[in-house]
Amino acid sequence: MSEEAKQKILEFLKGVSGKGVATQADIKKGTGLDRKLVMKLIRELEQEGKIVGAGKSAGVGGYKLAD
Repeated sequence: MSEEAKQKILEFLKGVSGKGVATQADIKKGTGLDRKLVMKLIRELEQEGKIVGAGKSAGVGGYKLAD
């Protein structure tokens, strides 16, 4: 399930328009995954180098695919 959920997050981020940045809430809403699972998988994907943090705005962090 974990690998499938990670793939779901990566696919969601591929489809994000504009700068390609999405918040945890956007990812949760777009994938239908549980908030805690999204937070855990984002950390894992960052450690794997597949996504990167894209700054914070009003205390909310954004994430995008790594180059």
